[in-house]
This record gives sequence, C-alpha cells and structure tokens, in this order.
Amino acid sequence: MGFDVENFGIGLATGWITAYGVYRARHVIKRVVESAGVQASNAQNYATQSTDNRYINNIVKLVERNHAAGGILNLSEVLVEPRFIAAPPLVEPQDDDVSQSVFHVVPHVADFPALFAPYNSPTLSIDDLASGDRGLALLGLPGSGRTTAMMAILLRALGRVQFKRPLDKVQQRLDAEEAAMDEKKRAVRIKERLLLEQRAKERLAEEKGMVLDETSEDKDVLPLFNRLMPVYVHLADVNVRDPELGKEIDPAEPLVRAVQREIGRVAASTIPRNLYNRLQKGQVLLLIDGYDDLPESEQTLQLAWLKALISTYPNNFFIVSGPVEGSGGLTQQLGLTPVYMRPWSDLDMEQAIAHWITAWPQTGGRRRSVTAPDESIIQRVKNNNRGLSPLALTLKIWTNFANDTELPGLEGWMQALVKRSLPTEIEAELGLSYLIQAATFQLDEGYFTLSKLAPTAASSTVDAAEAETDAMLRELIEDEAKPQPKTSEKSDKNKRKEPANPAAILLNALYKQGFIMRYSGGRYQFRQVQVAAYLASLGLKQASADVIQKRSEMASWRWAMPFVGIFAPLDEVVQSRMTAATDVIQSGVMEMANWLALAPMDAAWRGPYLKYLSNVFVAPNQYPLLRERAAAALVQTQHDHVIQVFKQAARSVVPQVRQLACLGLGALKAEDGVSEIIRLLQDDDANVQLAAALSLGAIGSEEALTGMVEAFATGTELLRQAVAETFADIPEEGYPVLYDAIQDDEMMLRRAAVFGLRRLKSDWAMIAIYRSFLEDSQWYVRSAAQIAFNEMRYGSDKGPRNYPPAEAITWLNEWATQRGENVPSGEGARQMLLKALQEGDGEIRKYAAANLGQLGVVSMTKPLYAALRDKKSDVREEAHRALAMIQIQSGKRLPTAV
Repeated sequence: MGFDVENFGIGLATGWITAYGVYRARHVIKRVVESAGVQASNAQNYATQSTDNRYINNIVKLVERNHAAGGILNLSEVLVEPRFIAAPPLVEPQDDDVSQSVFHVVPHVADFPALFAPYNSPTLSIDDLASGDRGLALLGLPGSGRTTAMMAILLRALGRVQFKRPLDKVQQRLDAEEAAMDEKKRAVRIKERLLLEQRAKERLAEEKGMVLDETSEDKDVLPLFNRLMPVYVHLADVNVRDPELGKEIDPAEPLVRAVQREIGRVAASTIPRNLYNRLQKGQVLLLIDGYDDLPESEQTLQLAWLKALISTYPNNFFIVSGPVEGSGGLTQQLGLTPVYMRPWSDLDMEQAIAHWITAWPQTGGRRRSVTAPDESIIQRVKNNNRGLSPLALTLKIWTNFANDTELPGLEGWMQALVKRSLPTEIEAELGLSYLIQAATFQLDEGYFTLSKLAPTAASSTVDAAEAETDAMLRELIEDEAKPQPKTSEKSDKNKRKEPANPAAILLNALYKQGFIMRYSGGRYQFRQVQVAAYLASLGLKQASADVIQKRSEMASWRWAMPFVGIFAPLDEVVQSRMTAATDVIQSGVMEMANWLALAPMDAAWRGPYLKYLSNVFVAPNQYPLLRERAAAALVQTQHDHVIQVFKQAARSVVPQVRQLACLGLGALKAEDGVSEIIRLLQDDDANVQLAAALSLGAIGSEEALTGMVEAFATGTELLRQAVAETFADIPEEGYPVLYDAIQDDEMMLRRAAVFGLRRLKSDWAMIAIYRSFLEDSQWYVRSAAQIAFNEMRYGSDKGPRNYPPAEAITWLNEWATQRGENVPSGEGARQMLLKALQEGDGEIRKYAAANLGQLGVVSMTKPLYAALRDKKSDVREEAHRALAMIQIQSGKRLPTAV
C-alpha cells in the first residue's frame, strides 16, 4: 500500500482548532498592544539619530548590492536565512541523563559538504550566534555564502529583513477552520488560549522550583545584535601599513578609515566620533570579511592588527570570516570560537528559487520589461541541485532565467556570467583576455591592478588613467544622493571623465555592476574567488603538462583545477597524487573529488580515482575519520557509479561502512537503493538504524516515506525520534504526520512526536507541546514536552561556546586530583594532558588525545603520532582525529604515519 498522508494524519480535533484559534487571535492583539512599546524602544535606538541614519542608509545600499547578483537585484529580495553549525562539543565523559542527538551519525566534513547538506542536523540561527561567545570565526568554503551571511546578520541587526517559514499544510487547514468561526467563539477561545499558556508557564516554573515573575515574563528584550551598531569591513580595505597612521596608533584607526571609505562623504565625516564612542562602550557588532582572500604575508599583519583591536575593545562583538583549512590563525591566535556555514538544504534551495521567481520580473528596471520564467524553465532549475553551493545554485537560476547559456553545468553558468558582465564598449575578446590576466594575477599575487593589466602603455598614461578611475569609483557611492543633472550635462560630464585606457573602462564598468571589488591602494579582486578560478583556468587551455602540474601544487590555484580538468587531461597530475606520500587525511587525493564533479565523462582517470576512493571507504581496517572523508568525497563527485559503491557497501560487515553507505545513498537521492536502506532499519547496530531512517527522509520517494512511517510506528525509541526529527524537515508530508502522532494513543509515538515538533516554529506545534506538557497522561511524554517547551519558549542557550582552556577541563582536574596533583594553568595544563595521554587508562588516554586535537596543541603532534600505536583502538582513532584537526586548523600538512 502506498504512503497516504490524508489517511495517516490530520484529523482536526475540535480541541486543537480551539487552541489554535486562541493563539492566532491573541497574537493579533499582542502586536497592537506592543506597537507603542516597540516604537518607544526604537526611539531610543541609535538608528533614529540623524548621524546614524546617514550611516545606515549608506551601509544598507552597499549591503543590498554586495552579492553575486547585486547588479540586478537587492539582496533582501533573494536572501535565504543562513544557518550555522557549531563545532563538536569537547570530548569528555557523558552523564547518563544527557540525551544524545540522533544526528551524531551524520559526519560534518566541512570541506566536502554534500554528504551533510540534506540532513536535518541541529543548526544555529543568527539570534543563536548572539547568545554565545562574543568572538566568532565564521568558517566555510568559497561560494558557501559567508559574505552573504554577514550581510544577512547586518540586515537582521537593523531590522531590515525577516525570514519566512516553510509552507505549512497543517497551519493552512487550521487557518481555514479559524476563519469559519464567529467573533463570539473567538473571544471565548482567546481566554482559553491565554489560560493554557499561563498554566504552562506556571507548571514550568514549579518544576524548576522557581516563582513565576509575571511582571517581567512577557517583556520583550531586543536580541543582542539589534542593540549593537553593525559595521562591515573587508580586511583588504584595512590598511595597517598606512604611513599617516604613525608608529603608535589606536587599533581602531585603520578600522575607522576602512569604514569611511565605504560610506558617503557626509556620513564619513561624522562617523569617526560615533564609532569610537560605541567601541569604547562595547556597542559595536564588527563583521570582518576576507581573511582568506589575502596573500599569506598580509594575513600575518592583519592577525596582529585584529589581536590588538580585540584586546583593546574586548566588549564588542566580533565575527571574522575565514577558511575551513587554515583557520588556526583566527581560532588559536585570536581565540575566536569556530562556527561553520551550513550548506543549503533542499528547503533552502526551494526558497532561493521561489525568491528569484518573484523578483525576476523586476530585474529589467524601468527601461525594459522582463517576463516571468515559464514553468518548464522553473522545473529545470528545480532539478538536480544536490551538491551545489549557494553560489553555484544562484548562477544556475540566473542563467536559466536569462536563457543565455551556451554550455551545460557550472562551466556554462560561469561563462554566461562573464559574458553578460562585459561592457558593450569593450570588444568581447579583448575584455575576456583582460579578465584572464586579472584572474591569473589574483591567484598568483592576491590582487590585480590597472597597471598590471596595461604594461605596454606609457607609465604616465596608466597612472593618469588609474587616478581618474579612482576618482570615478569614489563618486559611485555619492551618485544616488546627488541631484541628477540633465541628460546633456550628464553625458558631457561622463564624456570628459571617460578614461582613454580600455582596461580602465573595463574595470570601471565591472566595479559599477559589482563584478569586481576595489580596495585601498588601487587593488582589485573578483567578488567571488570561484569566478577568478574559472577565468584563470581559461589561461591554461594551451598550457603544457608541466605548467599544469606546477599550478596544481599551488594552494592559491586549488579552486581553478576543477575547471582546468574540463579542457585539459589531468591523468598525470591525478596519478602523481595517488602514488605520492600523503598526509594524515589524504587531502591531496580527496581534493580531486571536486575535479571529478566537473570532469568530462571520457576522462581516463575517472575509473582509477573512484576505485581508489572506494577502497579507502570500504577498507575494514581504516581510521573512522578517513572513512568519513572518503564517503563525503564520493558524494561530492555526484557520479552515478558512486550509488553502486554505496549499495554494495550497505552489506559490509563493518557497521560504520553500512552507516555511511546509508547516508551516501540518501545524499545522492538514490531511489533504487530504498529497499536496501529499509532492510537496514532492522540492523543490529543502532547507528546504522538511525542512518537508515535519516537517509529515507533525504530520498523522500513514496517508498521511502512509507518505510519511515513504519519505522515511526514500530521502531526503537531512538529510531522513532530520528524519524520524527526528519519529518520536521519535510513540510508537505511530515508536518501532518507529526500533527496526528502527537494525539495518538501510543505513548512512545507521542513522545517521539514531541522531538519533531520542537524543531518547528509553527504556532500549532507550540500549542501541541503546551497540551502535552500539561495534560498528557504519561510522565514520559510530559517530561519530553517540558524540555521542548522550555527550549521553544525561553531558548536553549545553545549559542556557540569555545573549548575551555586545558586547566578548566573537568575530567582532567578529577584525574589529577586522584593522583594527588593539581592542574596548573597555561603550558603546565597542556603538559598534564600529555601526561594523561601517556599514563592514563584507556578512557583517559582517549579523552586526552581528543582534547589535544580540539585545543589545537601543535606542540603535541609527536606524542599523538606515538598514540597511533596504542593498544586500544579508540585511543588510536582519537589520536588520528586529533592530528587531522591540527592539520586542518594550521593549514600545514602532517605526514601520514608509517
């Protein structure tokens, strides 16, 4: 029998309709009552002051165009709510009463995100970020949306954006029922709803042994970010070498100058005093971008400046973007807490497409009419999006809606982006040659300049053109604020200012449309490093194998190599990497998964490389981390043959292989693997069962959903929880199932449903949890509902927190006390960790190895290598994972153990 949502769920009981009607009506009243309070709060906010209004108006304009399609659309029109992933918790002994997330079976391999993306693992919101440490390192790959996330945080802080919830069938049905009620019934139910909510609050306070403070309970407190002044800068604009600054300067001085450069002249003249004052008071939210866009020599300088800035103004909130590999400068030297960009889920991608559909007709502006995309184009855009980064999906949508692609896939989307960006006054072939040169300079040196692109021109001509272009670019920010001259005057003015050098014309046009960025000192970068990588790869079309080999060994050319593989044979490069000595995580070999994703179907190296990865994955004697990375790399290739690899691996004798095989099949949406996955719902290993349930949700076919429902009804407690939390990520079919399950006669089904409902933001879910907390007949359900109610109503305090210093690790202090020793601070504490690694029992050695890696103690690599020979397998595994963490943080490759 097929899966039938209507038969399984959504019988709308009268009591539930009543509660929902009360809730909806009450919030209408609440908004009216609170409006005066909100206005009063806003009146006290810095944003209402005239100086700050000028700053905000200018910064919002910059934010709206600071994204891939900023030349045609405002960011707020297509913005998808960014989500974030906290670093794994400190490895330590667990209390028996601490419940484990069912999503621990899904590995987060940050540099190969396709395996993680389709699963509903817990994430952090923008508001959650504000509830943790005040210094964060926002880590992600190029194209993952770090800059856009910063823009979203800024807009959120200014109250300029709200994020919509997914379409909710249950809510729609309840809304319809509410609309049919008369006013008298609504009034009665408002009272009922208020009483229900009040009873839940009183019960929760009673359970906690607290007294409910009704005078402060409902007072709204503005989220932290809304109380801070948001400031965004790119590190390439922070000139710490400026000779005007002198030897002894306030570290805020370069920051203020960078901010002044980005805003209008009037705001720039008044912002210094305001910014200094707020920095002193700890009232600034600093969004600092571009650390991994800098050459290595500049990274060192900027780290020193950032350290001084944070040390001088520690009470402000700092968010600094950085890379996945080589983040140690931010996390170890600056002490920032790492958080990772969550790759887009299926729902995120659907929302992005929906936003573009709505906004697309406006892209023509007032001068030309743009028709909405037809249904066939929309359907094409919605298909086969797994594995795409936010940037790649954006380019896919744009190219299909504009209907200007000549080649399939990412190569075609990049080509279309470049072609539509070239100004008409520059001959296309000449413009492309300039762009290829510019991209090559950027990858080799970090930036490109006008002088670099015009080496044959007379020096004075280039300098004059560069100065003239510089003046033109500075005026761009002011153009919209000035009264516009008459057409003839404007034409004459532009004619007088037009640079004679074609490279200057090109840079001016590309800057104006946001295709490139200009920084202090006349330096440029492409807005997205992946666009620079694509353009630079075009310069290698006629290159020799030796040149390609050399480029492949340069870290700055890492993201160009997938594009190089489209038109150049990479067999020799691939073979050399697979046979050369490797590092502890085989990064050079794993990296080539990105190459395979774009490689031609007839590339000779495809088969040998997939076989290599498959062998690393299924090898029975393998470090778990290497197996996880191999599985993630296989998914990243998006190759059809990988499905067969995972189907065969699902019958492995190694539980972790079966677990990862399930997740891989789910991530690849392998409908022909559903029967194999359903079989594993009965696996002897609990983690395999959980992975099977999660993967069925990621596939989402009728057969997969039917299997999920059966597991929901008959599975173990953890399996049911996994299914419930997966249904919470499937609005169309999952929400009705949860709605019905919370009212089911079976206690375990109701308890499992609570775990799904607490992941929702829907009104009806909150009411269901209220009722379960207050009225369910079983304590086991009420206790789960109490935890859920507490989290949903008051937050779970899940903001990102950094690892404690070694001297503050609880288990280490307890172990030292048992030995009659104390844990000193600083280096002494790290030496105590080393002693625990070498002298403790098996469990202690495991915790010590894991913590040394999480704390990034580079000086302990030698004893960690020694621990790879420990007689206990879990100690060896944690030592290997620790070495991998140290390598990833430092960006320096550690050799594999012999």
